Amino acid sequence: MKNLHTYLLTASSALLLAAPSHALAPPVGDMNGTTVTLTGWLHVDDAFMADVTLEVDVNGEVRTASVSNSGRFTIDLPAETSATLRFAKPGHVTKTVSVDTRHINDGDFAGSRRRQVKLAVIMEQERFMAGLTYAGPVGNLGFEPGGGCVAVHHTRSVTPAKRRTTMEF
Repeated sequence: MKNLHTYLLTASSALLLAAPSHALAPPVGDMNGTTVTLTGWLHVDDAFMADVTLEVDVNGEVRTASVSNSGRFTIDLPAETSATLRFAKPGHVTKTVSVDTRHINDGDFAGSRRRQVKLAVIMEQERFMAGLTYAGPVGNLGFEPGGGCVAVHHTRSVTPAKRRTTMEF
């Protein structure tokens, strides 16, 4: 009986690990078929990814993307859109990254149907931020007009976090 349980546990683990991870597909209505694939890695101190949420807001449509146990995520975005990626984990400061996919076909990239950008996001614990939070997106990804090269801008400006209200008993 013990061998049967061990076998079933091993088989189910193998099936879970062999399951393919799918990218968050672009919203319906992408006219020219050109996409940008964002492949990223999320880093947290405890390396526990089950409680991480990744929301992707593309032109007002919000979707949830999956983050693997290793912290990897893949998102496909259509051309000529703007998106906001929102990373949240309990006990950590929420981070947002803005992405602008205009100009992905400029310059030498005119014939490309798919562009790839790799990024990493490091989540900081709230207890190390001294009551501060980020004032806006911590990063802006875009493509240069006329050339189509990736343009990255980092921002680490912080503001005081909203204080919790006093509880009355």
